[in-house]
Amino acid sequence: MVAIGVPDAGDDGRTAAGRVLTLLHRRGPLTRAAVTAELGLAASAVGTALADLTALDLVRIGDPHGAPAGRGRPSPVVEVHPDGPVAVAVQLSADRVTVSLAGLDRRIIHVRQHVLDGSATDPATLIPALADAIADAVLQTERRCVGVCVATPGFIRESDGFVRSALHLGWNDVPLAQRLAGMSPHGLPVAVGRAATLAALAEFRYGAGRGTASMLALTSERVGVGGGFIDAGIPLTGGGHALEAGHIIVEPGGLPCPCGARGCLEMYADSRALLRAAGRRPHPGREDTVTEIFDDAAAGDRAAQNAIRRTAGHLVTGLTSLVNTLAPERVVLMGFLAHLYRAAEDFVRDGLTASSSVARAGQIDVVTGDLHHATLVGAAERAFAPLLRQPRTALRTGPS
Repeated sequence: MVAIGVPDAGDDGRTAAGRVLTLLHRRGPLTRAAVTAELGLAASAVGTALADLTALDLVRIGDPHGAPAGRGRPSPVVEVHPDGPVAVAVQLSADRVTVSLAGLDRRIIHVRQHVLDGSATDPATLIPALADAIADAVLQTERRCVGVCVATPGFIRESDGFVRSALHLGWNDVPLAQRLAGMSPHGLPVAVGRAATLAALAEFRYGAGRGTASMLALTSERVGVGGGFIDAGIPLTGGGHALEAGHIIVEPGGLPCPCGARGCLEMYADSRALLRAAGRRPHPGREDTVTEIFDDAAAGDRAAQNAIRRTAGHLVTGLTSLVNTLAPERVVLMGFLAHLYRAAEDFVRDGLTASSSVARAGQIDVVTGDLHHATLVGAAERAFAPLLRQPRTALRTGPS
């Protein structure tokens, strides 16, 4: 029997209660019998864990569903408590901040977006504004908030939330988590994660990557291209800056990139690149110009179609290098890249198959993401991690 409060060996310090809560968080409502079978714990250990989680208002035990199979009474259904704790999930990108709340049921609520102008990205201006937005989000609910995670592009030291570099924000050596934690009136623990990795993890667990052994994800939020790779459920992090997919060279000697190189993928395969290829000018704060290109192409506009093929061709070049190196079972495209892929699906599939022997041999599947807020879901996963590992300890040491 595994005792409550004692880490279960081989499960990353996760207590029996943590294992039960994690299962319900990831799988949704289950019968008590199914929980016991899934985790391989003694029925008494599961009973003790559920009693502990119920007392903490983390789990709710409902009435049995259905008729009993064979002898005995039907097993009651257990689920995360709908009024249980929340986390603040934040997505920081080159031109906007998105702040939301998320519950253990993975529902994203109270989503608020704040558009940034050039001066607003300075750390001295943005971090206090971000702290205020997080405090406002906490005030939107009466439920207990257990943590914050900020998903940001760039090179991140995740152990302490130190941003080594965020090119599109103009940041270098910014102790983001430390500064935010010091400004929080609620005393919430603050984590910082690499946005593309968090989005990839969310799709792997709950979206288009479910059921795969390995998954490569590429995402673009208007500006830049990020990448994440999940193998056997473990994200490739490489010290916080692994898989900088946007900086693969696809046009040697090409356009200068903020990273200092020339010809990087993100200079040729994000929304800015499509606008350039179509000869159209972006309008600040408007995304409909890009949408118009896709709409015009679907209506038969040859110039728009050529712009899409040109941009998609560079995506194929970048994907070829990544697939040949990582050999993922599935490739998931998100954000702008999902729209680009839908507009040129056959072109991208045929191009990748023709240029990559690994793609041909492995019959690698290319799909678009399933989750509407993948990065926020991933950020919530990170914020909830201490609670899911050791629920009672996290609540005892967290803010009141």
